[in-house]
Amino acid sequence: MLVTFKPNARRFIARWGMGRVSLTAPALASDKDALEALDRLSPRLLAVRKTGDVCFHDGQTIRLDGLEITIVRQQMRPDSIFTGQKEEGRAVVSVGSAFDFEDGETLLHVSNALKVIARKNAPSILLPRARELAAMHGCHPSGWQISSGCRILGQCDANGIIKLSYMNMFLPQELRDYVICHELAHLSELNHSARFHKVCDTYLGGREKELVAKLKSFRWPLVRKN
Repeated sequence: MLVTFKPNARRFIARWGMGRVSLTAPALASDKDALEALDRLSPRLLAVRKTGDVCFHDGQTIRLDGLEITIVRQQMRPDSIFTGQKEEGRAVVSVGSAFDFEDGETLLHVSNALKVIARKNAPSILLPRARELAAMHGCHPSGWQISSGCRILGQCDANGIIKLSYMNMFLPQELRDYVICHELAHLSELNHSARFHKVCDTYLGGREKELVAKLKSFRWPLVRKN
């Protein structure tokens, strides 16, 4: 770990670089303060490490099926990150000038802002497609819900209610369709038996294994869980 004490630093900032952690500390901080700060920041550092390919920058546009989110700098509230959406299909994450895009904390805060936008738009984007696929395959779920889970992308309960995580917003259409068809197959097979996979594969036009592999290797454009 590399610790740098800077006169103009107002807080501790930890980030990954060249395979190690760099910690920027206020000039008057002690070695003990630095170690305690590292302990506090460790959980988020580990979250960032797991998604090291994620990065954000001023002017970046994250294009999702049905939604574009642009990240911009703002000077009005330097210590704040906020979201805005004036028209359907377009939203903005405004990042205060005090935030460093290379800082792991900023990475997590921007990811959380993207999630807020995704949650807001999920019902109008995910559910119409889900109903379309259900009708296409002759399936009749008793209800649809948008869930808040980050790891579990879809669920189907014994009552026939299908829940789709808002995180599906960040997937390309073919992988969203895989999640939806997976849950539709559970309406007839509440397990992962050979019969279940046969039904699921039929709904997906024989592409189940291919799409499972694509989902496993998918690079999320944000920190998925923190």
